[in-house]
Amino acid sequence: MTRPYMKGELRKQQILECAKKLFSKKGYHNTHVEDIHKELTIAKGTFYEYFKNKEELFIALLVKFLEDWEEAVLDTTVNLVMEDIPTFYRTLIKRSLVFFQSNEDLCNIYLRVGPGTDEVFEPYIEQFEEKMLQYVKTALDQGVKAGVLRNDLNIELMANILLGAFLRIDYYYFVLKRQEKESRDLDEITDQFFNLIMEGIFNNTREMKRMASRSPESRKPRTRSKLSGTGQPSKRHRAADKE
Repeated sequence: MTRPYMKGELRKQQILECAKKLFSKKGYHNTHVEDIHKELTIAKGTFYEYFKNKEELFIALLVKFLEDWEEAVLDTTVNLVMEDIPTFYRTLIKRSLVFFQSNEDLCNIYLRVGPGTDEVFEPYIEQFEEKMLQYVKTALDQGVKAGVLRNDLNIELMANILLGAFLRIDYYYFVLKRQEKESRDLDEITDQFFNLIMEGIFNNTREMKRMASRSPESRKPRTRSKLSGTGQPSKRHRAADKE
């Protein structure tokens, strides 16, 4: 016999799962409590046994997104930090991508539906971003202390750059291109993102530094209006100068 508590938790999870799909598909304002009643074929009063209104339900999904991410990513990578920093970074990227791919409806709600929907939701969205940001900052700080990353690294700036790039990747692949799942290679995306962090996007570091050290004047192209192809004044211009 199913315990009343267990039965209640099961019903609550059913409502959350149903709402997750409806919010992702129709958006917040176009989804109504009645839609959930019809989808689950439950009595109207059943919904209100678990949630006061649609707003509270939506908040519950945002909170769930953060909790599930922490459980799937943070709790499973914490033991890797002191063993091997690069492996830790790669694992963190891969597991985060796997989480977003496995939760595309919640990803869509968080990245597309939620922002700008209502001010009451902003603190929950900001809480998730702040949690991710703090975790990235901690990971970068550990890399600096371990000598893997440059000691002059601006951790706050780099953390924001990396998080912004990562969330854009999630939005592109798991929201805009969510129907192209079969052609998606998370290992390749992980490797590209990881290599960008560890090696940068220039394939010749010395050449990059040489170019960066040149003065703005030396980087300007020379004018060819009075020069021949050899870089010397042409005969026509030398004759004009004598006159």
